Amino acid sequence: MKRTQNRQLRIQKWSVLLILISTVGWLSYPSHVDNGRYAVQPITNKKYSANSISALSSNVAPQNKFAETLDKQLQSENYIGTALIVHHNEIILQKGYGVADEQMHRDNNATTIFQIASIEKAMTATLVMQQIERGKLSFDTKLSDYYPNVVNANNITIRDLITMTSGLSQRIQPTTFESEADNINFSASHAVKIAEPGTGVGWSYQPVNYRLLAGILMKITNKSFATLFNEVFNNTYQLNALSYKDFINSKHRSIGYDNSYDKAYGENQVEYNRETGTGNIAMTTGSLYHFYRLMIDKVIVKQLSQLWQTRPGETYAAGIYHDKEYMTAHGILPGFEPTVVMNNNGQDAVILLSNQYYKNHSFQPLARELFTKMTAIPTK
Repeated sequence: MKRTQNRQLRIQKWSVLLILISTVGWLSYPSHVDNGRYAVQPITNKKYSANSISALSSNVAPQNKFAETLDKQLQSENYIGTALIVHHNEIILQKGYGVADEQMHRDNNATTIFQIASIEKAMTATLVMQQIERGKLSFDTKLSDYYPNVVNANNITIRDLITMTSGLSQRIQPTTFESEADNINFSASHAVKIAEPGTGVGWSYQPVNYRLLAGILMKITNKSFATLFNEVFNNTYQLNALSYKDFINSKHRSIGYDNSYDKAYGENQVEYNRETGTGNIAMTTGSLYHFYRLMIDKVIVKQLSQLWQTRPGETYAAGIYHDKEYMTAHGILPGFEPTVVMNNNGQDAVILLSNQYYKNHSFQPLARELFTKMTAIPTK
């Protein structure tokens, strides 16, 4: 009897030990793996987890009464584009509204591709951060190390360019396009000083900052910006972002419209091509959200807080406007208006990619209103 009791005690001890080992192992298992694919622990019975690549590329009908309310508001506001709404890390709505291409009789949906305009700057900043983490650059590196001919370059740092506090502007745009390098050299030659750089200077939104960052990346890597972008975001992280030349030939592309489907914007190839690193990339709502989650979960870069650090008194850094509880991104191109509003962990988000934009008309207030309804976080 005593021998049997001792044996039972040993079995109980080993069982407890095995449970502890299993628990520690499960807790220490990485929630995401930096292997070029985004993977997370599955959420039980959550078909539309915001971490699901298949869900991010699929139409998702309203998943609850609240999502139905948001859907009705998008319709009542005559929204044109695709909307992706994530709440508590679940996709509660991903749906197209209006027409992607009137002539081809295609409606917008989850696979429709839109120009993301200035939102691309977040990706350019990410590529810069990768070079910083590899020791090829620092936030204090001077612009003069790469473009000494730019006015005041010796006083402008990488940090100044990322936060758009360089004091530079570009008022003359090229009328022809030969190559990315020529485009950036044009920007370097035509940059003008409008203020002193650094912390004490008021922020000014000037795309020349990001064209120069794109040029620096090209000099460091000895690659075109398009090649570097494709290697990182498409080959490694499968975001399926399209350059302008691929966008115009895609069967999933959207046409940019003015105030009616009778007024499609003509596409000026020079206008798109000159936006090297600043706004000539097209994506779906799902792939754009996927990019932000890869960033927030520190899959693409590790030192995220340093990249997203703003200058005192300012809110802009690395292609994003940062607030205490949320962040926003916005862009405009003829006929296109992308808007992103999400909380800082990415688990509540509103992404509206629209193929309608014209003067004095914007869906940005609608995106903010939907986000506030969902989270009770007021937006400015």
